[in-house]
Amino acid sequence: MLTEISCELFKIGEKRREPVRFYKGLNIILGGKTGVNSIGKSTMLLVIDFAFGGDSYAKSDAVKELGNHNIYFTFEFDGKPYHFVRHTATPDDIFQVEKNGNIVTPLKRDGYANWLKEHYKMDFAGLRFRNTISRFFRIYGKNNYNELRPLQMRGGTESQEAAIHVLVTLFNQYESVLAFEEQLQLAENKIKAFREARRYQFIPSAVDGLKKYEENISIIASLKQEKADLEASNNQAVNAEEIEKANQANELIMQMQDARRLVNQKESDLHLIDLNMSQGIYPTEADLFSLREFFPKANMKKLFDIERFHNKIQTILQDEFEAAKARLIEELVPLKQTVEELQKQAEEIRPSMAFSKEFLSAYTQLDRRIHKLEDENEAFDTRNSLQNEKKQASDRLKSQMETVLKEIELTINHRMSEISDYVSQGKDNPPILGIKEYNSYSFETPRDTGTGTNFKGMLIYDLSILNSTALPALAHDSLLFANISVEKIEQIMALYVREEQKQIFIAFDKEGNYDKEIQSIIKENTVLRLGADEQALYGRQWGRKDATK
Repeated sequence: MLTEISCELFKIGEKRREPVRFYKGLNIILGGKTGVNSIGKSTMLLVIDFAFGGDSYAKSDAVKELGNHNIYFTFEFDGKPYHFVRHTATPDDIFQVEKNGNIVTPLKRDGYANWLKEHYKMDFAGLRFRNTISRFFRIYGKNNYNELRPLQMRGGTESQEAAIHVLVTLFNQYESVLAFEEQLQLAENKIKAFREARRYQFIPSAVDGLKKYEENISIIASLKQEKADLEASNNQAVNAEEIEKANQANELIMQMQDARRLVNQKESDLHLIDLNMSQGIYPTEADLFSLREFFPKANMKKLFDIERFHNKIQTILQDEFEAAKARLIEELVPLKQTVEELQKQAEEIRPSMAFSKEFLSAYTQLDRRIHKLEDENEAFDTRNSLQNEKKQASDRLKSQMETVLKEIELTINHRMSEISDYVSQGKDNPPILGIKEYNSYSFETPRDTGTGTNFKGMLIYDLSILNSTALPALAHDSLLFANISVEKIEQIMALYVREEQKQIFIAFDKEGNYDKEIQSIIKENTVLRLGADEQALYGRQWGRKDATK
């Protein structure tokens, strides 16, 4: 349990406050007799929430006004104290420390929440400690005190399914539905995988509906008849395996012909290069003198100059020819190997039956159309089977959840009825929780929708959960009591003080409005008394006109 909180900024005037010590049962943060506001009651509850792993305090007006600072706190389990420090600037880091402040273990916020869950013996399947306890720390600034939607966080906008899930885990019933959830998740994953496979065309698309499915069956029957007629027109019996072999052989022969054409083309290119390299491509000196017989006036000097230029080019081209020849020889090696391999594969297949190209083309086309339509219908059957599997898994989960939720609902309503009878001395209808299914609930007090009744119902609900589960603590801010009658608050206060094992933290004021018995309870259970000005939590009220930094 939480036993102590301290902060260097907690003051009375300029003097630092002593650490605030807490006990089992009721712990009251008490305000003034006149109900003065802005003195730190709600803020102190946020500090307590901060010690339990919350983060609302780090965003509070106190931090904005005073700057970032450390909060020191201590928990005790099985008689052993555990000291921690947490800084508002880095709220995700919580440090376990020795009494002198030396760091023992650094923890992240999630790890710290798990540490609390373990030490509070709440290590239930599916339970998240912080998400669970936070909804029962109803403090101004946390937006979790919608009296009409008490199960939900975020002002009642959290999904009802998420809120009900928390109840299931808190009552340690999640394990009994986990296997059914896993079955449903598996079915949903199969459907997702099926859709992804269709999206990337790893499997055929399914037909759109039953009508198209039946049309495909009719077309398949017609195509199979055409296929049978085609087989009958052949001079010899048709064997599907031989058809496949013939198609494979023809495909290999076509590939081999293409490869041979490439070989022939490259060999022709190689021959042309060899020819150019051995014979040259420019005229010799004898050729030029022969030219003179036909053109006696030709400028031979000019022609010889041109020829010398051509010889220089020929030298350059010779290098290029040699490089091109080497490249072609290198490319020919794998091509010839491909031709040999394709020829070998074609010879190994050796269909025992010969078929004309026309027959093979028609037969193969019919066969492919039949398989395509059969695959579409098979995909339709698979999709329907997966959807049925999902529906069955969902129905099993809903059935199990109904059993679990009905038990939880009965437990809560029974306890709320007992608490309500105590608070109203048996005069008022108790609030009723109705869990319709895993994602829908109702909460109301029959025939009474008044504001005070609704807030009273929320307090009764919290107390019923504290009494019925492993929830270790709850916190109620003074705003929750504002609309509830004095008589009923006195009864609620008497209920609070009856708690002896767990912790209840409340912010309260105007104790003079209550009878002496309640005033005695308040006095005995007050752990921090606050007041105006220098009696405020931080030794001053910064909302005053004369307040200074």
